[in-house]
Amino acid sequence: MMMGLALLLVCNITNAAGVNHKKADKSDAVDTYMNAVVHGKIAGVEDAIADGVQFNMIRGGRVNTLNKEELIGSLKSGENVEQDCKCAKSVIQDSDDVKVTKVVMTYPDFTRTDVITTQKVGNGWKITKVDSSFK
Repeated sequence: MMMGLALLLVCNITNAAGVNHKKADKSDAVDTYMNAVVHGKIAGVEDAIADGVQFNMIRGGRVNTLNKEELIGSLKSGENVEQDCKCAKSVIQDSDDVKVTKVVMTYPDFTRTDVITTQKVGNGWKITKVDSSFK
């Protein structure tokens, strides 16, 4: 009988620990993405990016477009790599279903600007578009 009670207690504790009571807000997807880009911490980034994401990287007048798989691969290649940059984030647009955030990453020799669109998808927010440019 004691074994049964111990097993029941362990199961209840395990289930309680697995429940995340934090309600995702509009900034979570962008914060997760930026944590991957700037700090190389990719945990949760696949969930923060919509399946149909459009990622446009503008370099020297040329636009390279990546899909989700290519973007995730690029982020994984920089896993655990800390970028030498300063970041500033500002909100361009914020409505009930769409949020557009501008992130400026200033490196010693250049500046990268990402304009990130997140949209309400189901119960949460996902990145649906990123326009990235360099100066």
